[in-house]
Amino acid sequence: MVSEMSKKIKGIEASPGIAIGKIFLYQEQELVIKTEKVGNTDNEKERLLEGREKSKEQLLKIREKTAEKLGEDKAAIFDGHITLLEDEDLFDEVTEIIEDENICAEAALQMGIDEYCEMLANLEDEYLRERAADLKDIGKRWLYNTAGIEIIDLSSLPANTIIAAKDLTPSDTAQIDLNNVVAFITEVGGKTAHSSIMARSLELPAIVGTGNICSLVKSGDTVIVDALKGDIIINPTEEEIGKYEEKRNNFFAEKELLKQLKDKEAISLDGTKVGTWANIGSPKDVDGVLRNGATGIGLYRTEFLFMNNDRFPTEDEQFEAYKTVAERMEGKPVTIRTMDIGGDKSLPYMQLPKEENPFLGWRAIRVCLDRTEILKTQFRALLRASAFGYIKIMLPMIMDITEIRRARAILEECKAELQTEGAKFDENIALGIMVETPAVAFRARSFAEEVDFFSIGTNDLTQYTLAVDRGNEHISKLYNTYNPGVLEAIRLAIKGAHEAGITISMCGEFAGDENATAVLFGMGLDAFSMSAISVPKIKKNLMTLDKKKCEELVDTIMKLRTSEEILEVVKKFNKENMRETCWNGVFANMDFGNEYESETSRS
Repeated sequence: MVSEMSKKIKGIEASPGIAIGKIFLYQEQELVIKTEKVGNTDNEKERLLEGREKSKEQLLKIREKTAEKLGEDKAAIFDGHITLLEDEDLFDEVTEIIEDENICAEAALQMGIDEYCEMLANLEDEYLRERAADLKDIGKRWLYNTAGIEIIDLSSLPANTIIAAKDLTPSDTAQIDLNNVVAFITEVGGKTAHSSIMARSLELPAIVGTGNICSLVKSGDTVIVDALKGDIIINPTEEEIGKYEEKRNNFFAEKELLKQLKDKEAISLDGTKVGTWANIGSPKDVDGVLRNGATGIGLYRTEFLFMNNDRFPTEDEQFEAYKTVAERMEGKPVTIRTMDIGGDKSLPYMQLPKEENPFLGWRAIRVCLDRTEILKTQFRALLRASAFGYIKIMLPMIMDITEIRRARAILEECKAELQTEGAKFDENIALGIMVETPAVAFRARSFAEEVDFFSIGTNDLTQYTLAVDRGNEHISKLYNTYNPGVLEAIRLAIKGAHEAGITISMCGEFAGDENATAVLFGMGLDAFSMSAISVPKIKKNLMTLDKKKCEELVDTIMKLRTSEEILEVVKKFNKENMRETCWNGVFANMDFGNEYESETSRS
């Protein structure tokens, strides 16, 4: 049953796609907590413990399913959840409340969690603020299990379900059955939220940050989710359903056509060859890299190897992980970043200091140069693995040339040790750096003369250039890589790299932004590295571009003063370019022409 009057609301497109289905309104079951005194506090403490053990058992199962579906890097999220659940300080505080107040386990647990969350949420430390959100998720599970209330199972929903919720935690998202759930919508969140990242990995359409979706829909309502534009249509008309069914079919058809690009290289209309690489967090992610036709790995985030352990991984453990990836890529470049711990990532077994601003604190290369045994172990493993493929080493969070020189000296020391031991390795292994601080971007030429390659990390470069905490919802709208200042930093980094004769790639989220392809190509970026599912789209975009026209686009937008003005010009360029390349039959041999011509004629 569809209405004559539909309602449209906007959100943030977190994972692309089109879906039409019935709403399942995912809301917390009501938990009534008794406030009267109890007679047996020992019994309450026993129930508290049983609730915690049941919660841990559930989280371990969710972690296992996540590792199977998405890989170890995504599953590592739950290691942090389990660590919080096992926090003995919290457990001891709650048991003390039970004894002192003579109240039930649920009431004491709620008090303990609220106190912890309030304390964490009021800290300036972003990492600890995020732990408050995690603790609420874990606390809810613990409360429900202690009270004996069944937790909703998102793995057994009916076909064509669209989940609407205030928010979805990583444990919620991991349970979703992709055979039945076709999309999800949340009231809060952004593109870098855990649920958004997992949705992209699952290739599940998702719109977040809608503000009030739960008050606008009820279970059973028909909804259209256009996660290409961030549009949600509630109770659509027959005409709207027909229109979006066609749009969905075109989206799926395009995905199939893009598969034909799998074994092709990204060569622009003027003959410029560009790298289209993928980012990974574990060896298991290589499947997606190969399936989507990436021509290399531009970022292997090794911190997940450290986060998945209860101790520092040994040299041999690291060697096996790096060797596996290098072998599977069969000579294609594999850029491996050294441990980037700190900021929003911590290790339970490493006593990182509690800092007021961890993103500006003791993290990444700063930790490794202070704890050189960590870097030496990783360098030795990387060097040994380089005998089995094309490995490049990348240093994160560089802001001073002396950091590069110190790291290179340690690398040379490791080479000398391995030579003495008779181990094989690539003696000319490339050493590069992430460009993610303004200090590097604005003096790029000087830094480029010290290394073999650059890779721009736009997530942090945007944050540091704009002085905007990308995890703070109050100012998230200010976080915009199209800001003229950020684009200038990117252009300077590319210019400095090329002046020094080295290559430069980009491994931040911006590399996978379809609107940005022409701008970055026009600036001279040598390679784009992104989520594996974005590779076919960016590859297709690059094949429609002409270098001279893109350079002219860059000249035009860099004279503009606001990100809104820039994005308007960029979108217009992209639309006209796609229409022109369709008319000229750029993809005629792949049937892209008719598909795109019909799509652009409707727009």
